[in-house]
Amino acid sequence: MLPRMYTVVSGSATGPTEVSAFDAALADAGVADLNLVPVSSILPPDAIRLPEPPEMTPGTTVHAVLAKAVDEEKVAAAVAVAHLEEGYGVISERTGPDADTAEELALEDVEAMAETRNSDIVEVEIESTEAEPDDDPWASAVALVLLLPGGTER
Repeated sequence: MLPRMYTVVSGSATGPTEVSAFDAALADAGVADLNLVPVSSILPPDAIRLPEPPEMTPGTTVHAVLAKAVDEEKVAAAVAVAHLEEGYGVISERTGPDADTAEELALEDVEAMAETRNSDIVEVEIESTEAEPDDDPWASAVALVLLLPGGTER
């Protein structure tokens, strides 16, 4: 499958358990009812960005680059999508103690990935979020790039 579209989302939440906080963060990102299959870091050529995930049947399997942070203290997650001069892109997923740090790490990654490919970056998109425990002991932050086949537009 060669994805033709992608969307970038993030979510954050707290919960009474590690799993419930993660699930609530996925719900905040709008993807809790999907089966997410982790993939590595390449955005196919000419992939079209959708502003939000299309509506999909619960249980749909979706390929995703996922940054996931869950802890009993403040957490953050970020993804960076770098569009390269060759027409395709590279993606990094990072976590950190705050959104600024996670973003910086993700940006450093995609810059190094472009250098590895002897390519120049045309544009970078970064999405991040952070969460801190409140009344619940666990916090979770997620940032994702969903890679979607053609024909799933709303």
